[in-house]
Amino acid sequence: MEVTEGGAGLVTGATDGRVNFWSLSNLRDPAESLQIGDSLSCLAVSPESETLICGDDVGSIYAIQSSNSSIGGGGQRSRRQVRKLDGGTECHYGMVTSLATKTLKAAARAGLSKGFLRGSGGLFLSSGVDWTIKMWAPAYTDKPLLSLMSHSYDYMSDVQWSPAHPSLMATASSNGTVGLWNFALSVEEPITGSDGIVVEPDGGSGRGLNKLKWSSDGRRMLAASADRVHVLVLAEDVVRQKGDEDTKMMNHLTSRGLLDRE
Repeated sequence: MEVTEGGAGLVTGATDGRVNFWSLSNLRDPAESLQIGDSLSCLAVSPESETLICGDDVGSIYAIQSSNSSIGGGGQRSRRQVRKLDGGTECHYGMVTSLATKTLKAAARAGLSKGFLRGSGGLFLSSGVDWTIKMWAPAYTDKPLLSLMSHSYDYMSDVQWSPAHPSLMATASSNGTVGLWNFALSVEEPITGSDGIVVEPDGGSGRGLNKLKWSSDGRRMLAASADRVHVLVLAEDVVRQKGDEDTKMMNHLTSRGLLDRE
């Protein structure tokens, strides 16, 4: 479930592949329903554009963009346009376990393209049971920009952008570890090293992590497993921005030919 329309609405997804949009004034019946794929596994909302992103159990990712196109006779089509991100063989293999959009506004304003902001504000992340984290920029391409493989070959259960640092993200793995990446420093190696931060030593015995949640200031993080919640306090050197790290991250992506320069 995600909050939409500036807090005035909700959106839910179900394992039957249906997305329901709700008004807080009427929670008995959905205001609108769409059939998306076969079985949805996760949702995220791009806050700048209200575009909804959905992942499913077979590795597909869909973007649902708001639209007010009308039809003849005064009728009204669905206010949403559905687009499947056609990443071909570069998509996830198996269930998409989480999606994460950026809530920290970029320093420079950018226009919308295909329902997403251009520039860093339109980047989103996905995690999957195929051991990978992927970075996407749908304003530019339907294919993922990056595919980051778990060193331990365990499935990735969650990924979240920092709400306070433009290039910092965290990952949770089924082996009980948390990984931290700063894309302003590197798009190839995590700052926590290949072993990550061991939060659940018994991760291999069914106590893997399944959910992350940042504090609003980006200095602390909750990491949840099957029956425990852990609080991580991050070092000042990790959470403190060192110059314009948003621009540094975008420069890393453009210098590798992953994005076109604006």
